[in-house]
Amino acid sequence: MKPAVQIENISKTFKVFKDRPRTLKETIMRGFGEREEFYALRDVSFEIKKGSTVGLIGPNGSGKSTLLKIINRTLFPNTGNVKINGKVASLIELGAGFHPDLTGRENIYTNATVLGLSKREIIERTPSIIQFSELENFIDAPVRTYSSGMYARLAFSVAINVDCDILLVDEILSVGDMNFQAKCNNHIRKLKDAGTTIIIVSHSMGVLDQLCDYALFFNKGELLHQGEPRTIQLRYMEFMARQQEMIIESQPHENPEKEHKNAQVELPHEYTPGSTRWGNQHVILQNIKVQDSKGVDRRTFYCGEKISLTYEYMCHKNPKKINPVFGFAIRSKEGWLVYGTNTLINKLPTVSLKKMGTVEWALTELSLLPGDYIVQIAVIDQDGRIYDFQNEITEFRVLSETVGEVGTSRIGYEMKVDGNILGGNI
Repeated sequence: MKPAVQIENISKTFKVFKDRPRTLKETIMRGFGEREEFYALRDVSFEIKKGSTVGLIGPNGSGKSTLLKIINRTLFPNTGNVKINGKVASLIELGAGFHPDLTGRENIYTNATVLGLSKREIIERTPSIIQFSELENFIDAPVRTYSSGMYARLAFSVAINVDCDILLVDEILSVGDMNFQAKCNNHIRKLKDAGTTIIIVSHSMGVLDQLCDYALFFNKGELLHQGEPRTIQLRYMEFMARQQEMIIESQPHENPEKEHKNAQVELPHEYTPGSTRWGNQHVILQNIKVQDSKGVDRRTFYCGEKISLTYEYMCHKNPKKINPVFGFAIRSKEGWLVYGTNTLINKLPTVSLKKMGTVEWALTELSLLPGDYIVQIAVIDQDGRIYDFQNEITEFRVLSETVGEVGTSRIGYEMKVDGNILGGNI
């Protein structure tokens, strides 16, 4: 089977003017100014299988949107080949071509025509477009009277009603209010289940977790990594943590010489940077234990048990200069986030650290259904600087004596019919 999208060694450059002339005289005397080539994409190659959902992630300016426009044929590469097998529709620039003085209904006709629908198709689909947008009461008002959310909702509703084999989505799954966002995500899932090839640009790790089968990580126009979403997500988080660290370290300090002196600390030899652990090591976490109510370190528990996560911290910098934020998260073995928290978002008091000490998270009730789970622990500072982030520090298994429940978490319930209690798990 031919791939839906095949990209072969494509590069895309743009001309960037360093010193653009401001007057006609300067243009005549000096030309158009000094120019240099900016690589939006550099020698990029990959394939996307038909029916798959692929996420493109990376920092701003890494070439993701440029790549979508090349696949959509609104831009063309300077070098390389692009092979597309199927009809392409895009949710990139929502509402491109909307006229502010035309009504919502009139803009549906004009925009749908631009997207390739026939007159008959437009007439047939207009009612469903209006219904999906939830703008029935405003559809015959000029678009200039719409709020930005209403404008985006109408544009999204038009775009998703175009039949396609390949759908391009660029950071537009957050249009409208929460209910409309849920509707948009559900529709994308329906397209995915129907076999549509979907390429999504997003900074949301939740989108990557929930929708994508494969992921590509870009930076400065280069494809750095590609593979299973969870692995690529970790690489992206590690990369962004390092970038954040560099930014914070580059900021001026009140006493640079003293800070520099404090930074010259011998780092622990057992620390090995990798895709599952990163940080500047000013504080490290070690010796994690998952214990039951009797203090026994175990890795198998029953649903509803009381457990605790305990680990040690060690400061490799003056503890008085550290304002720690401790956190933990639990994920399913498949990578789904089940629960996460930290001391900052819960507004817990900041503690003064010792050179060495312990941290304990007591979970009063393990409301997890049977399955295998992964524990993440982290300590950062108040500015977001990462001291130590350990993504897969340990695993544990949850068993249950009950049957018939599905998912990851148990929710207490009591069921009644006509006022009569049938049962529950409270």
